[in-house]
Order: sequence, then C-alpha cells, then structure tokens
Amino acid sequence: MSQPASITRLDLADDRFRIEFEVHADLLFDIDLQLQLHDAASGQETLSCHIRQAGWDVAWLPRGRYAAELSPGVVPDGPQRVSALLWSEANAEPRLLDRRDLPEPREQGATHPPGRAARPSWTLDGLDGVPVGDLSWNRGHDDWFFKHFDHAARVIVQLMLDSDERLGGRILDVGCGDGMTDLGVFLRCQPREFVGIDPSKRYELLPEVARRNHLPGDWQEDSRLRFEPFDGNDMPFEDDHFDVVLSWGSLEHIAGGYVRTLAEIRRVLRPDGLLFVHPGLFYGACGNHLGEFFDDPWVHLKLPPEELKSKVLSTPPDYIDRGGEFASPAEYWQWYTELNPITVRGFETELRELGFEPWRVALRASPLVEYSPELLDYGFEQLANAELYLSAWNRK
Repeated sequence: MSQPASITRLDLADDRFRIEFEVHADLLFDIDLQLQLHDAASGQETLSCHIRQAGWDVAWLPRGRYAAELSPGVVPDGPQRVSALLWSEANAEPRLLDRRDLPEPREQGATHPPGRAARPSWTLDGLDGVPVGDLSWNRGHDDWFFKHFDHAARVIVQLMLDSDERLGGRILDVGCGDGMTDLGVFLRCQPREFVGIDPSKRYELLPEVARRNHLPGDWQEDSRLRFEPFDGNDMPFEDDHFDVVLSWGSLEHIAGGYVRTLAEIRRVLRPDGLLFVHPGLFYGACGNHLGEFFDDPWVHLKLPPEELKSKVLSTPPDYIDRGGEFASPAEYWQWYTELNPITVRGFETELRELGFEPWRVALRASPLVEYSPELLDYGFEQLANAELYLSAWNRK
C-alpha cells in the first residue's frame, strides 16, 4: 500500500511552527500531529506537543492538503533540532506515517516571560477542497451524522469490540437504519464482507447523506459493502456465516418482540463470534423516542395512552436532526406503539439464556431522576439507566 499521508513542509516563522501535510488516501482516520524539539548538543527531548493534547480530535480527513500551526507557549533556550511527526491509528495502536526534520538546529528564546507561560495552541486548516470546520467531527453531538458515522462507529470498534481482529472478517448489522454507522465501521475496519439489513430501506439515502458530509463516493463501488431489505426475524444467511453481528438502536423497534431476532443472530454468528448491541431502554431518559414532541423524557410513563396519542397526533414535531428524515406524527405514534419495553436486567437474562457470554458492558445513567407521583411504581434501575452498551461472545 502506498503511503497514506506525508508531511510536505516544516517551518518556523513569528514564533509559530507551521506543518503542511497531504492526505493521499481517500480517507485517513484518527490523525495526530506532533512537534518535537531536542537539544542540539545533548540530543535530549526538550518539548513535545500533540494536536490531540490541545483538544483537537481529528477523527478523519479526506484526500487533500492541510496546514497546521503551533504556538508552543515556551520554547527552550539554546539550539534545538525540530521535527514534525504525522500519526494515525490502526488496530488501536498509533502508527507513524511520516516525519520531517528541519535541516539545521534553530535557536529561539522563551516566547513568554517566566511565570506567564501559555499553553500550546494549534490551528488546522485545509489548503484545498473541504474546509476542516465543515467536517462532522467539528460539529459534535448535536449533529446526526457525527453521532452515527463518528461517535457510534468508534464506540463499537474501539471501545466495545477493542479493535478485535474479527472486525476484518464478515460483519452483519441487524436493523441498520440509514447505514451511517455501517459506513463508519466499514471504512475504518475494511472487513472482508459487511451486510446491513433493514426492511425500511432508509439506507437508500446514504449516498446523498455521505456526499453532503464530504465523504468520497468510492465506497459505493465496493462489493464488500451492501445493504439489503431483510427482516431480522428471518435472515437468508447460512449458519455460522458472520464473525461479528451489530445492532445499534434497533431491537426496541422490532414489532412484536425481538426474541426470534436474537435467536437468528445466534444462528448466523459463528462460534466465538462477537455480538455488539445497544438496545433502547424503554423506561430510561431516551426510551420513548418522542423527543420531537416532549421535553419530559418520562412523559410516556405519566400520561394515559389515549392522552399521549392525542398530544402526539396534534403536536407539530420540533424536528431533531435525523439526517434529513421528516416523519409524520402518525408515523411517530406507530413507532412508539411498536416499542419493546427493554430493561437492563431483563435483557441480560435473555442473552445469557441464549448462550451469549458477556465481554464488556457500559451503562450511561441519567444525572438526576425526579420522582413524581406517576413514577413511584417504577424502580431506580428502570428510570436511572438511560443507555446500555454490550459486547458478548457467542458460545456454541
């Protein structure tokens, strides 16, 4: 494989170091820039600054040229040898892509008086093509694409599955929805096969969504990634076909229950394959999926069903960014009535009875639950647990 990125320039002007680099690959993930200074006489490192340490989470960059500038705050006295290093991450390990050294030592005195040293400060800009500020990882959790292509994919790959080698094999996503998370996992892991299934066919919008978010379109020609309108209750795959099965926010939406889907997942997942699942918790702060209509996350536990239905059907939705989807109040009500009342304890019992062995679990709790009279019959675990993330081994 050719070099995915290279440093093209390193210079110092007006107390600022400038590093220019070029991304040669279509996409480069999890990038870090580092500036190192070494004492010219002793060779001892005197300064090391990373762009990540300054708060820049450069999750990905498309092909193009970029420039970073660093104001290090304090530069040690005496002649210094200056180096710039360009890193990315592969299989949870840092990988050095390129290094560039100034040919001669530079001498630069302290840029701030003693006792007034400033923290290192970085900037990063594109020199052609897409402005860095327009990329999803600069927009944060209010952005639907960021939450799925960046955040969800990283949670799955890096946190819950620990960049396991099985991610390079065959992957299935059950209930893939719009496919944004699938694309994020696929491009990061480059698996042998990736299939996303969802009868809603919302993934048909993915090429346009990806284009709007500055992703190159080459992935559409890659036969390793495909989407199918299959139902999780009846999957046309052979036994033990997949190395990894994913399910992010889908099991709660399977009308009539998800027990058969879990059994199908177990069937198509090979022995000692990995399952990742993030099911919606019905009684938690994210459980009703009616955020477009109500500020109260537990309104579905407080109002009688007929009153809740009336309010949903008569209220214009305050649409949350969902990647360009705008459903009607009637559709929201139908989806609400189909929700499965998943709880942490009940879901754990079901997985263990099927033969899944837990590997990693993470819970996100609500910062505060204030009991009103309507909530007194609900347990602490039900209301306080907002989100569940789980990875498990398929023991057959």
